[in-house]
Formats: sequence, C-alpha cells, structure tokens
Amino acid sequence: PAPGLVLDIPCGTGVYTAQLAGMGYELVAADASEPMLKITAERNTGATTHLCSIHDLPFANDTFDATVTLRLFSHFNQEETSRGLHELKRIIKPGGRVIFDSFRWTPRRWPLLRHFVAQSYIHEITPAQVEELIHEAGLRVVAATTRYLFSPIWQRKLPYAVLRTLSTVETKLPEQWLLRKFWACTKDA
Repeated sequence: PAPGLVLDIPCGTGVYTAQLAGMGYELVAADASEPMLKITAERNTGATTHLCSIHDLPFANDTFDATVTLRLFSHFNQEETSRGLHELKRIIKPGGRVIFDSFRWTPRRWPLLRHFVAQSYIHEITPAQVEELIHEAGLRVVAATTRYLFSPIWQRKLPYAVLRTLSTVETKLPEQWLLRKFWACTKDA
C-alpha cells in the first residue's frame, strides 16, 4: 500500500523494519523477545517498539494499513497460525494488507535428516491449508508467489552468476519444488 502505518512482527533484529522505514512507511516494530527489540531500536529506524506476542497484540482494531510477518508462522502449528492470522486481521484497517510467508520445507521430509534433527521446530502447513486458515480468519488473498529452490541462507553464499541463473531457473520450476510462499491478504470493508 501507499506509505502508511505498518506493523513488523516479529521484527527480530529490525532488518525488514529498516528497509520499510527507508521506503517511507511509519513503523511499529513488535517482537516477543526483548533483546531483539533492543537491537531493532539501535538501528534508529524511527519505529516505536512493543514487546508482545502475535497472539495477543496490544493494538486497537483497525489500526494499521499493513502488517509484515516473515519467518514466524513456520514455527507454529495450524491452531497457532490461525490465532495469529485472526489477530492480524483484527488490527488492520479495511482494505489494508496482511503480508506473511509460509515454508514448504521441514527436515521430516527427508529420512536421512531425521537422524540429525530429533524434533523439528518447523511446522509444515501446506499452501492449501494456509489458504484455508486465511479464509477462516476473514481475510482474502490478493497475491501469492512462491520462491527459493534452496534456503535463502544457502543461496546468499553462492556466487552472483550462480544466484542469477538459479533465480531464472526457479521461475520455470513447479511450485511444489520451491520452499517459501509469500502471501498478501486483505480485509474487506
């Protein structure tokens, strides 16, 4: 949306908060970790910070023009994700955007990795299940895109020429091969 009030939750160390501030958005950075909020505040983005959980947000209904929630819902099961989406829907204005991602990867997919990862903290929720949770929360999908054949953490270590080729290849692959889906949803009036 046009510059307006945006909630970045969880803000983590404020990387996305700083990027959004640089684009002209007024920011509120929230996280359940006080040390993360301290790092975010040190970035001097102008964002106000709040220590809170996505399941119990301290904001009034219809406060934000948009929310950005990256790398969070993969840590939640379906019920926890549903609760988070309901809270985000509550605090955005009608016509506002709820932007978040979901992952299709979990060590449970590969038997060899199961020997090294006793209990994965990543919950795999299929795109169809995510879409169902979106609708149950009273939101409507306005855009969705799937990216990353490999983890972005691994991709950052690749030479630029390889990364550029990989980005081109990704656009031609079936969606089920890719790891991360980005969702943009809205709350109708």
